[in-house]
Amino acid sequence: MAALMQVNAAFPPAGSLATAIPEEAMKSLVPLLLVFAAHGAAAAGLDTLVADGKAGLDLRYRYEDVDQTGKPATAGASTLRLRLNLASGVVGGFSGFAEFDHVQVIGSENYDSTRNGLTRYPVVADPEGTDLNQAYLQYAGPAGTTVRLGRQRIRLDTERFIGSVAWRQNEQTYDALSLETKALPGATVTYAYIDKVRRVFGPDSGTPPATFDSASHLLNLKLTKLPVGALTVYGYFLDFDDAPQLTTETYGARYDGSHAFGEKLKLGWALEYARQRDGEDNPASIDADYSLIEISLKGSAAGVTAGREVLSGERGTFTAATNPAFQTPLATLHKWQGWADKFLTTPSAGIEDTYVGLSGTLAGCNGQAVWHDFQAKATSLDYGTELDLSVSRKFAKRYEVLVKYADYSADGLFTDTRKFWLQFGATF
Repeated sequence: MAALMQVNAAFPPAGSLATAIPEEAMKSLVPLLLVFAAHGAAAAGLDTLVADGKAGLDLRYRYEDVDQTGKPATAGASTLRLRLNLASGVVGGFSGFAEFDHVQVIGSENYDSTRNGLTRYPVVADPEGTDLNQAYLQYAGPAGTTVRLGRQRIRLDTERFIGSVAWRQNEQTYDALSLETKALPGATVTYAYIDKVRRVFGPDSGTPPATFDSASHLLNLKLTKLPVGALTVYGYFLDFDDAPQLTTETYGARYDGSHAFGEKLKLGWALEYARQRDGEDNPASIDADYSLIEISLKGSAAGVTAGREVLSGERGTFTAATNPAFQTPLATLHKWQGWADKFLTTPSAGIEDTYVGLSGTLAGCNGQAVWHDFQAKATSLDYGTELDLSVSRKFAKRYEVLVKYADYSADGLFTDTRKFWLQFGATF
C-alpha cells in the first residue's frame, strides 16, 4: 500500500491537468472534427456508411419488488426497456453510432420512480420515458487510437469512479469528447472532457436532477506490461455547476494481479488507494481517502472473494452540501456496498465495507452470494449488514434470465430493506 501512496504522490499539483485544456478549446474542436468527418465521408461515398451499417435491438424486462421499513406500501415496478442501436459503416476511419432507449411501465405503476410523485412507495429509479442514449462520431486511427465526440458510454476500470450505471433501465451516459490510445508500448491512455452527465433519473427533469452541467476532465493511464499484473494511475477532476458539493479532484492508483496454481486454480488480488479534495466551487471542506484490499481464489466451477473497502469521513454534524466524506457520484454504484443501494451517497462519517462472496457455476447457471458488514469510518456507529444473492442463465447466446435478492438489516443507519428482482433479456 505504501508503494501505491508513493505513486499517488507523484501526480502533478491538483487541478493542473484539469486546466491544461480549457473548456472553450474543447468546444472549438467540435466543428473541426465534423469538417474532417464530412470530408472523409464524401471522399469514399456515403453509400458505404449506409451499406455497411448494422442495426441492433435489445429488450429487457424487469420486475423489482421493494419492501422498506417506514414506507406504507411495498413497491412493485414492472418495466420494459426497448433499446435500438444503429451503427454506420467505416469510411477513412470515421463512423457514427446512435442508440435510442424507451422505458415503459407494464401494468400498474406501483413504485416511486422519482418522477411520478408516488412517494408512499419505496424508490425504484426507473422512470418512463424515451431517450437518446448515445449518439457519437468516432475516428479509429493508428496505434489503437480512438476519438469519440458526442453522447457516449464511459466506463473506466471497475466503474468504481466512472461508469454507465447499466443496471438501471435508463443508463447513465455522457456528452463528451474522449480519446483512448495505445501508442505507448504496454500502456493504455484514456482522456475525456465531459460537458454534460445524462443521469439515470431522466429524461424528464425533476429531483434528483436528470442531468449535470459539467466541465469535468478524466485522465486514466493503465500499464499492462509489468512482470505481474497491471497498474492504473488516474486523476478525475469533476466540476458540476448544478451540484457544486460534488465538485472534487481525485488522484489514485490501482494494482491488479493474479497467479495461477496449475490449470484450474487462480489467486487474484487488487489494491487501490485514492485521495480526494474539494474543487473550486465546493462549499464543503474535503480531504478524504479511499482504499481497497481484495483477494480471491477461483477454480473452474467455484470461487471465493474477500475484501475491505473504506471511504473516509469525519466526526460532526454536516448538511448534504457540506458532507466531507469521499464521494463517487459518477460510479456504477449498484456494483458496490450492497445491491440494496443504501449507500449511493457516502455518509458524512464515511464507511467501512467488509465483505466475503462465493460464486459458482452449475448446469449452465451462474450463482453468487455476498455478505457485507457496514461500519462508520470516523465513529463507532454500526450501519448494519446485507446479504446479496443472484442466479443467472443464458440461453441460445441471445437470451438471459436473472433472479436476484438483497436483504439489508439496519442497525444505526437507514431502515430494513429487502429487494427482489426477476429479469428477462434478449438481444438481436
